[in-house]
Amino acid sequence: MILATGFANAGSCQESHVDTVQTVDYGKMPPVYFSNILYWERNYDKDNHLLFEALKYNSCFVGTFVNYWKNGKVKTKGQYLTNTTGIWTSLQSRGLCSVQEGEWKNFDEAGKLIRTVIYKTGKIFKED
Repeated sequence: MILATGFANAGSCQESHVDTVQTVDYGKMPPVYFSNILYWERNYDKDNHLLFEALKYNSCFVGTFVNYWKNGKVKTKGQYLTNTTGIWTSLQSRGLCSVQEGEWKNFDEAGKLIRTVIYKTGKIFKED
Protein backbone atom coordinates (compact mmCIF):
# COMPACT_ATOMS: atom_id res chain seq x y z
CA MET A 1 0.00 0.00 0.00
CA ILE A 2 1.24 3.50 -0.86
CA LEU A 3 0.44 6.69 1.00
CA ALA A 4 -0.31 9.65 -1.26
CA THR A 5 -0.54 13.16 0.11
CA GLY A 6 -3.10 15.50 -1.40
CA PHE A 7 -5.24 12.79 -2.97
CA ALA A 8 -8.53 11.27 -1.95
CA ASN A 9 -10.88 8.67 -3.37
CA ALA A 10 -13.81 11.09 -3.37
CA GLY A 11 -14.04 14.63 -2.18
CA SER A 12 -10.99 16.19 -0.65
CA CYS A 13 -8.66 15.41 2.23
CA GLN A 14 -4.96 15.70 2.99
CA GLU A 15 -3.94 12.04 3.02
CA SER A 16 -5.40 8.85 1.65
CA HIS A 17 -4.16 5.28 1.38
CA VAL A 18 -3.68 4.18 -2.21
CA ASP A 19 -3.99 0.50 -3.01
CA THR A 20 -1.66 -1.18 -5.48
CA VAL A 21 -3.44 -2.96 -8.32
CA GLN A 22 -1.80 -5.46 -10.67
CA THR A 23 -3.11 -5.58 -14.23
CA VAL A 24 -2.14 -7.42 -17.40
CA ASP A 25 -1.59 -5.91 -20.83
CA TYR A 26 -3.93 -8.14 -22.80
CA GLY A 27 -7.64 -8.88 -22.93
CA LYS A 28 -10.35 -6.64 -21.52
CA MET A 29 -9.82 -3.45 -19.55
CA PRO A 30 -9.68 -4.30 -15.84
CA PRO A 31 -12.64 -3.31 -13.63
CA VAL A 32 -10.43 -0.90 -11.65
CA TYR A 33 -10.46 1.38 -14.72
CA PHE A 34 -14.12 2.06 -13.92
CA SER A 35 -13.97 1.97 -10.10
CA ASN A 36 -13.74 5.69 -9.27
CA ILE A 37 -10.75 5.22 -6.97
CA LEU A 38 -7.18 6.46 -6.90
CA TYR A 39 -4.70 3.57 -7.15
CA TRP A 40 -1.11 2.61 -8.00
CA GLU A 41 -1.13 0.35 -11.08
CA ARG A 42 1.55 -2.21 -11.86
CA ASN A 43 0.91 -3.49 -15.40
CA TYR A 44 2.46 -6.75 -16.69
CA ASP A 45 2.63 -8.47 -20.07
CA LYS A 46 1.60 -12.10 -20.63
CA ASP A 47 5.14 -13.25 -19.73
CA ASN A 48 4.95 -11.45 -16.36
CA HIS A 49 7.35 -8.63 -17.30
CA LEU A 50 6.50 -5.37 -15.55
CA LEU A 51 5.61 -2.90 -18.32
CA PHE A 52 4.75 0.18 -16.28
CA GLU A 53 3.69 1.41 -12.89
CA ALA A 54 1.81 4.62 -12.29
CA LEU A 55 -0.62 6.55 -10.15
CA LYS A 56 -4.06 6.46 -11.76
CA TYR A 57 -7.68 7.34 -11.24
CA ASN A 58 -9.86 5.04 -13.32
CA SER A 59 -7.94 4.87 -16.63
CA CYS A 60 -6.37 8.35 -16.25
CA PHE A 61 -2.72 8.77 -15.35
CA VAL A 62 -2.58 11.41 -12.58
CA GLY A 63 0.96 11.44 -11.19
CA THR A 64 4.19 9.47 -11.27
CA PHE A 65 4.80 7.15 -14.26
CA VAL A 66 7.60 4.64 -14.84
CA ASN A 67 7.81 2.46 -17.97
CA TYR A 68 10.18 -0.55 -18.13
CA TRP A 69 12.13 -2.50 -20.72
CA LYS A 70 11.57 -6.28 -20.67
CA ASN A 71 14.97 -6.64 -18.95
CA GLY A 72 13.56 -4.70 -15.98
CA LYS A 73 15.52 -1.48 -16.57
CA VAL A 74 13.68 1.84 -16.63
CA LYS A 75 12.66 2.91 -20.14
CA THR A 76 10.79 6.15 -19.37
CA LYS A 77 10.23 8.06 -16.17
CA GLY A 78 8.02 11.10 -15.79
CA GLN A 79 5.03 12.80 -14.25
CA TYR A 80 1.47 13.42 -15.35
CA LEU A 81 -0.53 16.41 -14.12
CA THR A 82 -1.78 15.85 -10.60
CA ASN A 83 -5.30 16.64 -9.52
CA THR A 84 -4.95 19.23 -6.78
CA THR A 85 -8.66 20.12 -6.75
CA GLY A 86 -9.84 17.11 -4.73
CA ILE A 87 -12.65 16.66 -7.28
CA TRP A 88 -12.26 13.42 -9.20
CA THR A 89 -15.21 13.54 -11.59
CA SER A 90 -14.78 14.51 -15.26
CA LEU A 91 -10.95 14.51 -15.23
CA GLN A 92 -10.81 14.12 -19.01
CA SER A 93 -13.12 17.03 -19.81
CA ARG A 94 -11.23 19.21 -17.30
CA GLY A 95 -7.88 18.47 -18.99
CA LEU A 96 -6.47 16.48 -16.06
CA CYS A 97 -6.40 12.99 -17.59
CA SER A 98 -3.03 11.61 -18.74
CA VAL A 99 -1.41 15.00 -19.43
CA GLN A 100 2.40 14.89 -19.35
CA GLU A 101 4.00 17.54 -17.15
CA GLY A 102 7.57 18.43 -16.24
CA GLU A 103 10.70 16.42 -16.93
CA TRP A 104 10.46 13.06 -18.68
CA LYS A 105 13.61 10.96 -19.03
CA ASN A 106 14.10 8.23 -21.64
CA PHE A 107 16.70 5.49 -21.22
CA ASP A 108 18.13 2.82 -23.52
CA GLU A 109 17.94 -0.89 -22.62
CA ALA A 110 21.25 -0.67 -20.75
CA GLY A 111 19.89 2.11 -18.52
CA LYS A 112 21.79 4.99 -20.14
CA LEU A 113 19.90 8.30 -20.34
CA ILE A 114 19.32 9.04 -24.03
CA ARG A 115 16.82 11.92 -24.01
CA THR A 116 15.13 14.36 -21.68
CA VAL A 117 11.89 16.10 -22.62
CA ILE A 118 10.24 18.90 -20.65
CA TYR A 119 6.44 19.13 -20.93
CA LYS A 120 4.14 21.97 -20.00
CA THR A 121 0.53 20.87 -19.82
CA GLY A 122 1.02 18.05 -22.32
CA LYS A 123 3.04 20.00 -24.89
CA ILE A 124 6.76 19.66 -25.48
CA PHE A 125 8.52 22.72 -24.09
CA LYS A 126 12.14 21.61 -24.45
CA GLU A 127 14.09 18.54 -25.63
CA ASP A 128 17.66 17.50 -24.88
